[in-house]
Amino acid sequence: MQNLTDLRAILGETMRKVLDGQCSVEQARAVAQVAAEVNSTARLEVDMARATDGDFRGSGFIDVEPRIPQRPALVGRK
Repeated sequence: MQNLTDLRAILGETMRKVLDGQCSVEQARAVAQVAAEVNSTARLEVDMARATDGDFRGSGFIDVEPRIPQRPALVGRK
């Protein structure tokens, strides 16, 4: 699992397996608990990005680019 998209795919596959009877509810709970911990670390990355006004790259788990500050236009320059 490399990113949030992979996590969602794993959770979706786990739900499908539970519904098809290929995975027990206990196994699905274990997957969900691990996913919750991964989600907590992703939330920390979001909080860090907010605290640094978007100037934080993170681990790559959440696919975002840091915000590049815009410089003010030079006034009166020709």
